[in-house]
Amino acid sequence: MKSTHAKPETLLFDLGGVIVPWLGFEALSKITQMTAQDIAHRFTQNPVLKAYEIGQCSDQEFISETLRAFNLDMTEAELKRLWCDGVKRPYPGIYEMLDTLRKTYKTACLSNTNALHWAHLKTYLDPDVHFDHPMASHIMGLAKPDPNIYLAAIKDIGVNPSNIWFFDDTLQNVEAARLVGMRTFHIDKAVGVIPTLIDLDLYNSVSPVSIS
Repeated sequence: MKSTHAKPETLLFDLGGVIVPWLGFEALSKITQMTAQDIAHRFTQNPVLKAYEIGQCSDQEFISETLRAFNLDMTEAELKRLWCDGVKRPYPGIYEMLDTLRKTYKTACLSNTNALHWAHLKTYLDPDVHFDHPMASHIMGLAKPDPNIYLAAIKDIGVNPSNIWFFDDTLQNVEAARLVGMRTFHIDKAVGVIPTLIDLDLYNSVSPVSIS
C-alpha cells in the first residue's frame, strides 16, 4: 500500500536490523547456553557492559568484563572477533538505496552501538560517507529509547520532528521516537528497510530485493 502522507524532509535509520543484519547475542548464546534474552538482561544490569553502549568505558574494560561476566574460556582477541562478527554486510541493495535517497532527502542514522561495532561497520559501510547526519549512542553518550537521544538527533538534523521519518527494528525505540513527534516505522529485521521504503513510495528498487 502506497503512502498518502506528505513526503518527509529527513529519513532517519537505525542500523542493525534495518541497514545491516545484526545477529545480536546469538553467538554468545551458543557458547554460554544462555538465552539471548538472559544475555541481554545481564548486559543491561551490568554497569560496565551497559556503560559501553554510551561510550563510558573503554574497549579493554568492556572485553575484560564480558569475559568475566560470562566466564568465557577464550582470549580477548577471540572475543573481539566474536563480538564484531555479529555485524554483517548490508542487506542487498542498500548502497544503491542510500545513494538514491540522498538525491531527494536528508538521510541520517541513529544507532545504539559501541566503538568496536562502529569500527567494524565502517569496513562495510561508513556512516560518515553514506549519511548526512551519522549519529551513534557511544559518541552521543545517550541510547535509545531515552527521549533525550531523539531530541539531540532532531537538533542535529535541524528540522521539525514531524518532517522526520524514523525506521527501527525495535518496537520500544519506535514508540519512543513517535512520542517526540517523528513519524515512525517498525522494520522487520529479516528483510531490512528496503521493502518498507518501496511500500511507502519513497524508493523504487531497480532490481528485486532478495535476501540470501
